[in-house]
Amino acid sequence: MAFLTCDFFSDALEVGTSISVLLPQSTQAQVGVEAGAPAGPPPVLYLLHGLSDDHTAWSRYTAIGRYAEAAGLAVVMPAVGRSFYADEAHGHAYWTFVSEELPSIVRSFFRVFDEAADTFVAGLSMGGYGPQAI
Repeated sequence: MAFLTCDFFSDALEVGTSISVLLPQSTQAQVGVEAGAPAGPPPVLYLLHGLSDDHTAWSRYTAIGRYAEAAGLAVVMPAVGRSFYADEAHGHAYWTFVSEELPSIVRSFFRVFDEAADTFVAGLSMGGYGPQAI
């Protein structure tokens, strides 16, 4: 499993932002990992953080990497601060970022499925406001 931190400029937010990404990796010699190449692009899970965390919390405090690896799943964890995944009246357009721009960016940066049937979203706490986005 590859773990990447990706920093980029968001047109929707009009500021630089970050995502953490887990991607299935073909391996032959890693202990405890099934050998073989992933068959085609993986499905993608957008995993949204809670109010008191950031996009790194899932990888630091959970076993998401092991679960994603076993499922052959790519996981994208965006940074959204304390936005409640909503467009702010006098601030940033987080809803637009998560629902429109982020999936497009992920498909352009990484080889993942782009069909709705292969795209999932889940969140914890404040992250529960975002699943309707994607």
